[in-house]
Amino acid sequence: SHGGQILTTVDTWRTVSGMAEQFLGSPQVMDCGEHLLFDPKKKDLLGKKAAKKRIFSKRIVQLVPNSLSYDFFAARGGQEVVEGETPPRVCGRVFPPLLSHGQLSTSFLNAPYADNHVAMVFVYTDKMESVSDKDRKKNFKILSKYVRSHLMRLSPPGYECQEDNGSWMLAFDRIQNGIKFGLDLKENVEEKAVLCGDGLDKSKLFRVGIHWGPFLSMGPHTVSGHADYFGPIVNRAARIAAQCEPGQVCVGVPMGDGDEPPDPGPSVEVDVIGVKQLKGISIEMVIFACRKSEKEKEES
Repeated sequence: SHGGQILTTVDTWRTVSGMAEQFLGSPQVMDCGEHLLFDPKKKDLLGKKAAKKRIFSKRIVQLVPNSLSYDFFAARGGQEVVEGETPPRVCGRVFPPLLSHGQLSTSFLNAPYADNHVAMVFVYTDKMESVSDKDRKKNFKILSKYVRSHLMRLSPPGYECQEDNGSWMLAFDRIQNGIKFGLDLKENVEEKAVLCGDGLDKSKLFRVGIHWGPFLSMGPHTVSGHADYFGPIVNRAARIAAQCEPGQVCVGVPMGDGDEPPDPGPSVEVDVIGVKQLKGISIEMVIFACRKSEKEKEES
């Protein structure tokens, strides 16, 4: 840690977070990602028992007293700017990246926010009603490893905002990365994932909804410290995913938006599904289904 910085593991924070408001003054929580705490090349320093278990990494969160915290929500789109006037200055403590032996996952500081635009992606997993509760939990754990692995394969990596029983809210710096993530995840799970239980169609496990656009503000979630985005883009991406057929990767574009639909690149073929009025959304959305081109399939 750096001078004045308060760090703890996410496990410890989960234990005490319920008392944060009453006893800790509701500190700002920021996810720092998973880090190597020891040099894996120096196993002799850990002792035989620790080396045997190979526990070298932990997910870390940063705590900052509320009165000293940097207001990310205001700095990243949440403050009103009057034309012709200088935007109010946002103050608060911001620390450099952690001093660890290596960062293994993205942190809040890696979440995309440039130009107040983001590619928001929701991944919904099949309920797997044909398998037992025990097998379903095991499968969700297996699939989460695939999701996180594919996030880290992109450049820059995709960001996991939250996960809830096989559903993920993800953020990407551009829509091409969001589409690539969805198609690669679907293909990889279908070809290689070994899941528990019978009767599962791995080609139809996921429904992936993608939407590109501006967000109103973003900052660390009050409990998890993960990036929390606000604005219509969040609900739109969730509704696009909900309307997907199992196995589909869909992009939604608002009607009359004025912007050209984003180009997913030559490796992706796009089929127009149609214009839909999605639940809870005031404007109509044009829905596109994405799939890998035949050339891309042969190369992969």
